[in-house]
Amino acid sequence: MGEDGKPFIRRVLDDMLDNETARQIQEQQTALAAYPEWAEGHFHLAQLYRVQQRAEDAKRELLMALEKKPLLADAHLALGEIYISEGDIDKAREHAQIAAQLGSGRLLDQLQRYSFD
Repeated sequence: MGEDGKPFIRRVLDDMLDNETARQIQEQQTALAAYPEWAEGHFHLAQLYRVQQRAEDAKRELLMALEKKPLLADAHLALGEIYISEGDIDKAREHAQIAAQLGSGRLLDQLQRYSFD
């Protein structure tokens, strides 16, 4: 066990994941510099930021994705999940309802199941 209480293999795997995520973030940023209107690219970058627990960066990218493509259901779902984690259930519900109208009712079901509705 290391000083952080994690076994050696866990520390190695965490480092590998962190390095791979950082590499993918760089690739996504490069692609978006060339194609800034690519809504799905902003969504993918947001998901990578979420892996790194960078919620504010993720939220910014999701909002950009939705600005460019307002009917991107996956972005509404991800944004709703971030709002839930922040305790902003009204905004989470708004995005969950949009996603449900677009055919993805998973987040709306979760909100109802856990009595947020």
